Amino acid sequence: MSLELHVWGDDNLSIIEPECIAAAWLLSIHLVSQKINFTIVKSNNTNLSRTLRLPLLVGPSVSAEGFVEIASYISRAYPSDSTKFVPDGKLSAKDQLINASLQSYVKKTLHNVHQYNTYVNTKNYENYTRKLFSHYLPFPMMYNQPLKFYKDACEQAKLIGLGTNKTGFFSFGGAGEDEVLDTELVNDDEDEEYKEVAISALHEKMILAKSKDKAIMRESRNAFKCIALTHGYIKHVIKLFEELNPSSPVTYAYLFKPKKVSSSELLLYAYIYSITLHDLPDRSIAEHLENEFPAFWKFATTIITALQDSLKPGYLRKGKGKEVPSLWNELGLLSGLISYEVAK
Repeated sequence: MSLELHVWGDDNLSIIEPECIAAAWLLSIHLVSQKINFTIVKSNNTNLSRTLRLPLLVGPSVSAEGFVEIASYISRAYPSDSTKFVPDGKLSAKDQLINASLQSYVKKTLHNVHQYNTYVNTKNYENYTRKLFSHYLPFPMMYNQPLKFYKDACEQAKLIGLGTNKTGFFSFGGAGEDEVLDTELVNDDEDEEYKEVAISALHEKMILAKSKDKAIMRESRNAFKCIALTHGYIKHVIKLFEELNPSSPVTYAYLFKPKKVSSSELLLYAYIYSITLHDLPDRSIAEHLENEFPAFWKFATTIITALQDSLKPGYLRKGKGKEVPSLWNELGLLSGLISYEVAK
């Protein structure tokens, strides 16, 4: 059995989980040239994992979940320094600490921005994200799993002061029962202790118009703060580059070694790719980064393009058999007829 990396995706790898993208890039740039057999399986099946999350790497002697664990395993098992990836162990002790710290930083900062931009941003959620799950999951699985993702995203967005903009996961024009309340920072003008009651048709229209105006203002404030937070996060990364490379003639480039990316850089670029995807209806973050950090933007997009090009069709396939998150497989799992012992 060769290595199998289970991820989210259909025709392409999905931005709903940047760690899947980072892990796929890692295997592609580090194992292909070493002629190590592996397959990237777009299974979309979180039941394969103990933590019920992807990515998951499985093989004859490995079951690693999450990008950090996967990168650590690949660095130990395949420590060659002859590829475009620099294994963790090939970094100096100081750089290993910085690399691990940057991974943690990205997961605590850009992760929350990604959650907001993918799920809570009304334009992106309603016109892009919500439609993805119908490609990944069959009926009725296409409802339960994304609802959990949406709730988790709302909680993550609250951590950085960004509340929900409009409705719950199933938005049909009104506030859903599962809506997460806005934080005080973005809800300071909605502290009324009562709901206004319409006393006439005209009054009802006025209330609806007022509510719509508030929603638009709340959306604008959230979007502005999201961009401001992202600005600060990227500024921190650029400062890190300057500290690591004080004599560099350029504003931004590879952090640790020339022409090689580390595990933390792969994770960073996976998040940058996911929050600035061309298919997103709202690309305000991408526009801001391009205008405010042109050197970083040019380098990041160049690296991302190269990493995307490294994903060769022969190493990717869709899920099959019990890998697929179908209703039949779900019932089989609940009844004990199906097990995923390889990941246990």
